[in-house]
Amino acid sequence: MTIHRCRARRALLPLLLCAVLPLQAETDTVDGALPDRIFRHRIEGQPVSGEFVINGFPMPFPAGSHANGAQQASPAVYAGRFYFPASTLQSNINGLGFVTLNLQLQHRGTTYNPLVANNVAGVQLDGVYLQLFSATVSGIPVSLGSDCVFGPIVLGATGTWNGVVATMSGNGITIPPVPASACSGYGATLNGSIAGSNNAVTMAITL
Repeated sequence: MTIHRCRARRALLPLLLCAVLPLQAETDTVDGALPDRIFRHRIEGQPVSGEFVINGFPMPFPAGSHANGAQQASPAVYAGRFYFPASTLQSNINGLGFVTLNLQLQHRGTTYNPLVANNVAGVQLDGVYLQLFSATVSGIPVSLGSDCVFGPIVLGATGTWNGVVATMSGNGITIPPVPASACSGYGATLNGSIAGSNNAVTMAITL
């Protein structure tokens, strides 16, 4: 929730003038000292960097990746949400060779985010999906339809935090397969290169 307040700089400023001045947005929580909050409930997102390595092929988080919401220290599920812009992945697809996949990592669920004492940090993103939009094969674009969605994926990582950043990593992340008929009929082919548990993530969240 955002609270809007109008503050008169001078006691004699007419109320009418105050009413037409631009409203000043404020967050509904006060600043907290770590490890009380990994980041505070505010509108602007906290920058996120790192990469999702899928079967040995890295997909860096694009510029503009961020996390919003109240991610507090005590173990609980919060309404925090991560956002990752559309990106590309260079992958060796069985039978097709190296292919450029146009895709997006989408966080549609909640976040379990304990930030505990002794500078230990952790994050678990539930309800993550990897949507593939198209592929470029030998310079030829191929549409993958609207049903080429791998998930749900649980993206978990642990690490450390300091006063500036929380840095975490996780391995053995499972990507469920899509139906063979999905992805414009390329589902079975893509499953061989995308689905499985040979996946890892590194993540840094600015505090």
